[in-house]
Amino acid sequence: MLSQKKATVYGGGGAIGGEIARVFAAQGARVHLVGRTAPALEAVAADIGSLGREPAETKVLDVLDERAVNAYAAQVGKLDICVNAVALEGGAQGMPLIEMSADTVVQPIADAVRTAFNIAKAAAVHMTNGVIIMLSTPMARVPVATTGTFGSASAALETMTRQLAAELGPRGTRVVCLRLTGIPETATRLGSQTERVWRDAAARLGMSFEQVVEAAGAGSPLGEPLTVNRVAELAAFVASDHARALTGTVLNASGGAVPD
Repeated sequence: MLSQKKATVYGGGGAIGGEIARVFAAQGARVHLVGRTAPALEAVAADIGSLGREPAETKVLDVLDERAVNAYAAQVGKLDICVNAVALEGGAQGMPLIEMSADTVVQPIADAVRTAFNIAKAAAVHMTNGVIIMLSTPMARVPVATTGTFGSASAALETMTRQLAAELGPRGTRVVCLRLTGIPETATRLGSQTERVWRDAAARLGMSFEQVVEAAGAGSPLGEPLTVNRVAELAAFVASDHARALTGTVLNASGGAVPD
């Protein structure tokens, strides 16, 4: 589906971003990987190389640094697809908001918005008839007690999706957000920072880590939790020309755990 497309995946060394990059490459895209740690990026690049695809280029970058992101985007040049799979930092999970300081509440939201803005702006400048993909969480729409600032940060990203879509539409560029529910394998098998977040939340809530994992992956009418591969396959469809009718929208990719 993505033959002759050039894609940049921010957070490309992570559990979700890495799988998106692998599927994009398998679908024919030339992939650029951006993240915080070189070993994680190089591992994903090696996986892509094992597919017999064009080698993925990697870049260690601080996405909160607007100038650095702009300079990197200029270096990559013309772009067809940009994915923001940078993990949201939800702040103090398992703690009521009224027990937090203002900085604890506001900083993760500000970082999420700055990250999304830096990435989308830098990509859009070098993109015509392309697509920008963001990720959010169900808490953007359905509040869940003691989930910290995930809801507020996610809602901000979904609003930015719609605003950017309205402004970039005349350039032919689409902007779509995927709303993902909890993915247990990111915490139990894939080495994501989700494990740390859920372990901290479990400690604050007086629950076991296993209980938090089970709760996070429950609730789907399909009877099984969401996986990173399903997310990646959906992202590949959204990035393809088959999805040209989609922009300015949030796709519910929770497997029905959170109904619309």
